Amino acid sequence: SLLLPAIYLGGCIAAMSVFSYVYRRVAGMLCTKSVEPWFGENVEKEQYIALLNCEKSVPEHHLKAALLRRAMQAVHRLKEVQQEKPALQQLMRMGSIGDDLWRDFTVAEQEVVLELQDIAQEANTYKPNWNQTIFSTAAQMLEHERQKILRTEMVALREAEEKRRKIQEAEME
Repeated sequence: SLLLPAIYLGGCIAAMSVFSYVYRRVAGMLCTKSVEPWFGENVEKEQYIALLNCEKSVPEHHLKAALLRRAMQAVHRLKEVQQEKPALQQLMRMGSIGDDLWRDFTVAEQEVVLELQDIAQEANTYKPNWNQTIFSTAAQMLEHERQKILRTEMVALREAEEKRRKIQEAEME
C-alpha cells in the first residue's frame, strides 16, 4: 500500500528535475544578455599593444618593461580567480548564485589563462626561455609593491598612534 505513493513521489521529483534541467538550458540559450566582464579594462595590455604598434621605434627595454607590467597584472588577476573559485563553486553547489554569474566567472578564468599564454609567447620573442621566469619575476614584483603599501600604512598608523598617545599624555598632566 506504500508502493503507489512512493512511485507517485518519485515520479514528481523526476519530472521536476527534468523540467529544471530543460528550463535552465533553454533559458541559457535564449538569454540575450552578453557576458559581463569580471575584471575591468586591462590597461597594461593596452599600453603594451600601443607600444608595439607605435610608428616610431620603441627601445626594446621599454617593451620588456611593458610586458613585465602586463605579466604583473595577469598574475594579480590569476590570484584573484584562484581565491574566488572555491567560494563560487560552493555557492554554485548550494544554488546561491545563478548560472549567469558562474558563466561570467568561467569566461574570466579562460581569459586569464589565454592572457598568460599570450604573455609567455611574447616573452620568448624577446629572450629565449624568458617565459619560464617572467611570471615568477612578476609575482615577486607584485609582492614587493604590496609590502611597500603595507609599510606606508604602518608608518601612518604609527604616527597616528604617537599623536594619540601625546594627546593623552597632555590631558593627564
